[in-house]
Amino acid sequence: MKKLLFVTIIALEALFVSCSKKYSASQSKSLAALHETADGDFSGTGYNPETPASAEDAKAPTLPAGRKLIFTGTINLEVESLEKTQALVQKWVHDFGGYISESSMGARSSSFTARIPSASFDVAMEQASGFGKILHKNIESTDVTDEFYDLQTRIETKKVLVERLQSYLKNATAIKDMMEIETKINDVTSDLERMQGQMNRLSGKIEFATVNISAKLPANHTEEGFALPNAGEKAKELFGGFFSFIINLIFVLLYIVFYGIPIILVVALFYWICFGKLGLLRKLFGKISVHKVKEPASKQE
Repeated sequence: MKKLLFVTIIALEALFVSCSKKYSASQSKSLAALHETADGDFSGTGYNPETPASAEDAKAPTLPAGRKLIFTGTINLEVESLEKTQALVQKWVHDFGGYISESSMGARSSSFTARIPSASFDVAMEQASGFGKILHKNIESTDVTDEFYDLQTRIETKKVLVERLQSYLKNATAIKDMMEIETKINDVTSDLERMQGQMNRLSGKIEFATVNISAKLPANHTEEGFALPNAGEKAKELFGGFFSFIINLIFVLLYIVFYGIPIILVVALFYWICFGKLGLLRKLFGKISVHKVKEPASKQE
């Protein structure tokens, strides 16, 4: 009974994996056809690249059905007031049914990370560009269609496997078989929960695009308006830099005096002992040369 039970379980897992692969292959083929449609003829898809986005059709999907994309936008702005920009961003997010996931505010700059429904991404980016002077703007899209449908197929496969194992558990009579089937159910359920968490995170990124907005004030501007540079602070910086240069120069000269002169003296002493007037090495080499000259002469005699 035990061997028959686990042979059946293994056969079921192999069957489910095979079905999953076949389903993924058929899905990939349909997606390939979908990509060709997106790159070529748009008739029948409801997508027209020549039609500009507007606030009225912002909530209507402009992508072929079935494609899963993650949109990310980045806008760097120069603005006249950080407080007004913050209020504009909050109203902008609210109007599109999104939310701010992260924000920071400084004395001269601020940043916001907003999540906007993907169907309204294009119009939202166009409106956000009007908050100030655009310094940088970037739009990215990542196609996660294959990843989405593959994960969806594996989740469905795990769910069917759990149901089959639970039916085996109901019909099992031996305590040992019941415990082993429960262990298997726990393992499959743990995998299913992990996959479901991945699917939830992926679906969240697909449904809500990410828009990163950073704003800064112009040079010599504050929240109150234009401000002249502080002459006193600039003078302090100028004289501070000059005195720092003088101090560094003095330390360089001291290093030369304390380290350079002794090194030069040691080198001069070494030269005087070896090659100078004392010339110990010079005299030694001279004696060796004379000795070599005398040896051949004595051999000839």
